[in-house]
Amino acid sequence: MRQKGVLWLTLFLCLIFLGGCWDNKDLERRALVLGAAVDLAAEGGRAAEPWKITLEMPILRRMVARGGGGGGGGDGGQGDDTMPTWRLTLTGATFAEAINKGATRSERTLFFGHQKIIVLGEELARRDALQSVLDWWTRNRESYVAINVLLAEGDAAAIMEGRPEFARSVSMFLNDEMQQVIKTTRFVKHSLQEVLVAIDAGEDILLARVKVLPDGKPQVAGTGVIHRGRLVGWLSPEETQAALWITGETKGCDVLVVPVPELDNVFSLEFCKIKPEIKPKMENESLSFEVKIEFNGRIAEKMGNPGILKAGDLQLVEGKAEAVITERLQQVMSKLQRQYRADVLGFGRRIEKKWPHRWEGMKEQWPQIFAGIPVTMQVKVKILGTGLVS
Repeated sequence: MRQKGVLWLTLFLCLIFLGGCWDNKDLERRALVLGAAVDLAAEGGRAAEPWKITLEMPILRRMVARGGGGGGGGDGGQGDDTMPTWRLTLTGATFAEAINKGATRSERTLFFGHQKIIVLGEELARRDALQSVLDWWTRNRESYVAINVLLAEGDAAAIMEGRPEFARSVSMFLNDEMQQVIKTTRFVKHSLQEVLVAIDAGEDILLARVKVLPDGKPQVAGTGVIHRGRLVGWLSPEETQAALWITGETKGCDVLVVPVPELDNVFSLEFCKIKPEIKPKMENESLSFEVKIEFNGRIAEKMGNPGILKAGDLQLVEGKAEAVITERLQQVMSKLQRQYRADVLGFGRRIEKKWPHRWEGMKEQWPQIFAGIPVTMQVKVKILGTGLVS
């Protein structure tokens, strides 16, 4: 009986101490931050308060009023001119100070446990080391390292003023867009953790670019080139595709448009299997790289001449595709090597893995060395299917 009493006492104490978080706040007392846009203050940042942060938070009663499920409302997310969110802009000498000022503007406690994205403004990303800019999020106990990081073309705050067609907040739109990497290689998806790991290791990295189109709709396409922790330039969506073909970071199928004048056709080729191989070579103390990529796919579309493909036509299409791809690869390699000197393709890592002692002697001068390394491209395209019509 005594043991039974001890058991009941233990269960009673568990109910008291484990029934909820000791610092739990009711939902009505929290302002849930979905996204943060980070910029320099006006005119490059004032001396006293150089940082500006714009937070997007849902107004829950408006969210409910708009109805619908998932990312959009029943009226397509645009039933009226008012988005069901609140944008709060704060400035400060540091981000911690700026966010702390939120208590003077909001009767609810800012809560970052549901934050989905961070958008970094272009001017800020070019001028300041991202590791320092992102430091507050790495230390905040409410944040989590899976937050998506994007680069704005222009001011990040302007992105938060976008009007997505279906999503009920810009932050949710951007978060949903990041899941589209399984359908396209026209941008990349990187979390806060991945960005910080790369920067800590001294590696260059690509980050997704977001901008607002003239019609007010936000668009995620292309990438920003981060070299030594700062933005040095942009890659177009097509250049981003080529870069990811080299690194093998494609997560789904990709479509390539290939004109074939000899057949009076334009083909859309869908590649669901892309196998890159990057080999560093050293001959007579001269370093070079050989890149081989195999594309396996099918014909997804044929426009123009309605005639049936004949024997040998597939080889012609494959040859044209190889020429288009090779040109794309050479274009992005030239831009990364000569214009940006940014090894976002991870060539340096391959040298470090194969010749660690050699790497120790060249890593400090790697941007300069990388800019002049010869890179040869070998592309092989195999069309394994032609669809229902052959």
